[in-house]
This record gives sequence, structure tokens and C-alpha cells, in this order.
Amino acid sequence: MMKRSILGLSLLLLTPFALSCDSATNSMTVPPKVLKPGGVYVATNNGCAEGCDKIVRGDLIQSIDGKEVKTTSDFLAANVTDGQPHTLGVYKQSDKAVQDITIVAEPSDKMPPIKAAPPFWTVGAEDLDKAPPGWARRRLFGHASPQIQLYSVDGGLVTGRDFYGKRQFVVFWDWQTSSQQFDNTVLFQILQKAQADLGAKGYGVSFAYVPLPGRSSRPAPNDKDIRNQAARDEVKEDDGGPLPWPPMFRYPNATEFQEAQNLGMEGGRTYLEAIGESPAIMIIDEHGIIRWHSEGTIPDPENPAGQDKDEAQYTMIRAISFALEDI
Repeated sequence: MMKRSILGLSLLLLTPFALSCDSATNSMTVPPKVLKPGGVYVATNNGCAEGCDKIVRGDLIQSIDGKEVKTTSDFLAANVTDGQPHTLGVYKQSDKAVQDITIVAEPSDKMPPIKAAPPFWTVGAEDLDKAPPGWARRRLFGHASPQIQLYSVDGGLVTGRDFYGKRQFVVFWDWQTSSQQFDNTVLFQILQKAQADLGAKGYGVSFAYVPLPGRSSRPAPNDKDIRNQAARDEVKEDDGGPLPWPPMFRYPNATEFQEAQNLGMEGGRTYLEAIGESPAIMIIDEHGIIRWHSEGTIPDPENPAGQDKDEAQYTMIRAISFALEDI
């Protein structure tokens, strides 16, 4: 387990007090009231032969052929992609009522490498509502993994669709300011200490450079730059090191970028257009739904006047705690 020397998971990170102190509700994209009716939240409509055009993002599927559904597993178990008519009881946000909508769908192979995609990317409303209101529900919260391409410093390409099928803990970082560089050191060390626990819970881990809006005082790092930064920032021997480095990625340069490889699960939406501040932490469930999207760092409610290091520690450990306990 992670050590108490970095605040430790044993602090009051999962207490009701910590949860109730999360604020910044103006950043929410899916507030709790939207999820209150329960059921299965529709993140994206992938389309089907009949009826799917009547269902939009934000609708809540309450039942399939008269049987109540509450989770994505419930939705998939109903096998609505058998080519036969199925009647969905759908709570429409527009009129605050349930409508019966009949669909006819088959599995879609139009999103390679994803096989047999369903007509909707979904998440249980109760599951989605576990994220702290406000700061952990930024613009991509509740969306299916959008478009991106990332190059591993060890070789290989990852896209937004590769985040489907396995839980993911992703930290997007920039290094333009001294504050960002300081935070990166803290985040990297915590991720080193946490990745064994995250792996045991079925998570893939990514520590990924992306160019974010704002100051451009430093050029984009290459593979060597990122390895050098990791060697500088890694957990030292007197703090439990050496430890394995988390998988590291970077955004492609202009020569490497391939439009055909800029893939995601949700239309033309991209990660970069929705991220405004470093670090951006994304926790993605095995169905590709972003269950946590935070940006920057926040104060520990138990120590609101703490130092920057404390804010970076609190934010990262709060996110890791959520990944381990709430998904």
C-alpha cells in the first residue's frame, strides 16, 4: 500500500466531511440532480437500425422490455443488439418523464479496434454520481473517451479507443511553468507508489504530456526529455525507491501526428479541446466512460492554507482513493 509519508490513504480522504467540502459547482457538466432519477445514463448515442435517434446524451434508461436496469452490465446483459425489437423505458430530461422507445440494433464494428460496440455508451447513474460534485466533474466527466493519440516513450501508439475494455488512470501534464513542474514531481512519485495498488484493481496507468492552453515558454518534450524528468523526479532510495516508472506518453509532434489515428469513442470530440489546466486527471471505467475529470490542484479541506505540495498530494491521493474505492 502507499506510504503515510505522502499523506497516506488512511487520512480522512474518504470521510463524509471530505466529500461534502468539494465545491466549484460551476465546473459541473453532469450535476447530481440530472442523475437523481437513476437508471442507466446515456453518454453517447452510436446509432442503430431503428429508434436510437430518439435517445440523446443525458437520457436515463430505466428499463428494457419491462426489466429494470441500473448499470452498464444490466444494459449489456439485456442483449439489445440481437436485431430484434426491444422497448426501452427512457427518462427524458427534456420533459421529466419516462417514454417507451422501441429500438432495433446490431453490434457495430465501425470503431476498430473496439469490437461489437453497443448502440449507446452508458454508465449507471448511481455509479456516475459517486464523483465529488464540482471539481472532479469537469468538461469530460460522463463522456466516452474522446479522440487523442499518444506516443509511448518506449514505442507504440495509444488512442482514445484503447482506453476501452480496461479501467484507466490517466494523468495529463504540461511543464510550461515552475508550478506545473513542481506538481509533476509530486504526481509522478505518488503514481509510482500507487501503481501496484491500481494494477491490482485492474487499472492501466498513463503519465502523459499534452500541450495545454496558455504560456508556451518551453518546447514540447521528446522521449529523452521525459525520461530525464522521470530520473530526476522518481522516488528516491530513502523514501522507498527505486520503484518502477509508470508508463509514460507524450503528444505527437507535427511530423508524427496522423489524422487517421486520432481516434476516440465519441464523435469528433477530443481530449485537448476540453482540458484547460495541468494536471488533468482522468479516471475511466472499463466501458470507456470518464468517471472523474479534475484539473489543477485543490486544497485539502483539513488544511486549506497548506502549501502547494500539500495541494498536489491531496488532489492526487483523493483521485487514487476514488479509483480504488468507488469504481
